[in-house]
Amino acid sequence: MLYVKSLKNKVNFFSSFQKAKNNNVYVGYLGRNNYGDDLLFDIHEKINADRYLACLDTFKFQQSSPLNNLVLGGGTIINGEIYLNALKKFGKSPSYTFCSGVIGDKLSTEWVKTLENTNVYTRSEESAKKCIKSGVDAQALVDPGAFTSLLYPVKNQKAQDQVTVTVCPHGKHSSFQYYQNLIQSIQKISNSSVILFAASFEDLPLCNKLSQTANCKVVAGWKDIGLSNQIIGTSNLVISTRLHPSVVAASYGVPFFMISYEKKQQEFLNSIGADNKLYNEKDDITGLLEKSIGDNTLIAGMSEWQKKYPDFLTKFSK
Repeated sequence: MLYVKSLKNKVNFFSSFQKAKNNNVYVGYLGRNNYGDDLLFDIHEKINADRYLACLDTFKFQQSSPLNNLVLGGGTIINGEIYLNALKKFGKSPSYTFCSGVIGDKLSTEWVKTLENTNVYTRSEESAKKCIKSGVDAQALVDPGAFTSLLYPVKNQKAQDQVTVTVCPHGKHSSFQYYQNLIQSIQKISNSSVILFAASFEDLPLCNKLSQTANCKVVAGWKDIGLSNQIIGTSNLVISTRLHPSVVAASYGVPFFMISYEKKQQEFLNSIGADNKLYNEKDDITGLLEKSIGDNTLIAGMSEWQKKYPDFLTKFSK
């Protein structure tokens, strides 16, 4: 499956490259049916007036193609082998990183060399410290998804008498039983409805299985970024094991819970001062459901990020 997606990505990049007027390339985990990674690329494109080509890999005969600019995209990528291989094929250092995360405690020697002429921006203080510890200058910002509400404004269509809870399990790291029980608890709330949000193709089988037992609508989040943002932005509550549905919920000021599966979740929550929003599947959050709907304790987050990073949108429009 991933081989087919990789081949499709190469073909799409080759076709786009032949037609492009500006040879600007954005390297990221793209073309893999993943809402979070596609959202970050879409945000970068909005900031840059659609001037970049998406790429994860390239054919060998393209490796000598001249580039105007090369950018390392968002997501958990620094220290990732797949991204290093892509950069090496182009033979050019990226001009900047689009608020990347860092895997591991320290950068490899190859990564340090690759980024020596790069303006490195990370999604958190934690990732920036790992870079600096490795000898790479870095500036801490925030996950670009935090600015979704500025770039994709949505009309407040929340019905006064209807409660919509968007639920986002992870196809590999979530248990069917946990989410089945969670959905049943939500459906006991008066006038409530559940939307099952598959942030990746990996999540779709689990979402479909849950929908059969709970009669819920399933949304493939990667298919239409604007629509997906609209769904999250007009929800009354978001509960997600995937990272970016919660990032986007926070951007719109929608109450949310994260169900833990990876360190990057805690990293994001720490960056916005909301570390109390992370739970695991052993925690019973059913008692928190009703009182969390309409809980505005994180609503100030977006305005605070704008104050802290006032030049965020202009910093990357190059």
